[in-house]
Amino acid sequence: MRKKWFLLASLMLVIGMLPSTVLAAGWDIQGYHSVRAGETLYSIGRAYATRPEVIATVNGISAPNRLWVGQRLAIPVAPWSPIPAGPVAVRQFGGGSTDPTPTCRHWHAVRYGETLTRISYMYGVNMWTIAAANQLYNLNLIYAGQVLCIP
Repeated sequence: MRKKWFLLASLMLVIGMLPSTVLAAGWDIQGYHSVRAGETLYSIGRAYATRPEVIATVNGISAPNRLWVGQRLAIPVAPWSPIPAGPVAVRQFGGGSTDPTPTCRHWHAVRYGETLTRISYMYGVNMWTIAAANQLYNLNLIYAGQVLCIP
């Protein structure tokens, strides 16, 4: 019986399904991130190139869709490559990029039916500049509830 448990635990460790109490102790923490409006585990994971499921495990998050603004997350060292396209949170620690992060003059929560063109007119900022600041690769793909940095 003990041998079966060891094999099962080893398999779960390899595929990332071991409970957080077992895994959390083994991860090095690269820093801490405070959740902002519109951020998800995936957007935070993209910002630090860290697997989102490991962020959830280390922080004891059982419902990954339930983050709250101001929640402080430990960001482990768990390389994620290749990183899929999508929204990226603003890094709060560490360098890693030679391009400076743009300063956001405004934060805009996208409402249903808004387009990037309309938002750019509202703030008097080129839509390509907004797209670059938010690492948007498809200018037609924004969604209600998404929070955009307006440089």
